[in-house]
Amino acid sequence: MPNSGETARLAVTFWDFSLRLYGNVQVREQLLQWQDENGANVNAALLCIWAGKRGRALTHDQLRRALSALAGWHSAVTHPLREQRRRLRNDWQHLAPGFVQTRQAILHAELEAERVEQTLLLEALRPWPAAAPGDSGNLAAVNLQTYLGAAATAAPASIIAAICSAE
Repeated sequence: MPNSGETARLAVTFWDFSLRLYGNVQVREQLLQWQDENGANVNAALLCIWAGKRGRALTHDQLRRALSALAGWHSAVTHPLREQRRRLRNDWQHLAPGFVQTRQAILHAELEAERVEQTLLLEALRPWPAAAPGDSGNLAAVNLQTYLGAAATAAPASIIAAICSAE
């Protein structure tokens, strides 16, 4: 599915936002916990926050459509790269000289795969949902709770609020 010009522009701002937010150690640890323990997609969670901060409400159906659009890519590309990177760090570092360079190359490929995931999420939401009136911080939390509820992830409101107010 080709990217629209709008999707390409949004993808840059979404990626930049994601890098800033994910750079917050507490946010990163919580997102990775949801990913590892509950199967949540970090990019989907970041999308919820980013969209809310832009005044966009995301429905359960929109999120399901977006996740469906990236499912094939995630299972074929992103997830295997992540698993190989983790295995190299945890299982193979003592077996392979020069493992650090290989791990860095895999990490670079994984980040590019994550960027593609973000574009797939945005493309699946075209046309971009209209801005909703109200508090964008609260809307980010509502979006994230909508997603995490769909992902069967237990997420206390205080944790969601803290993540949505971080940056």
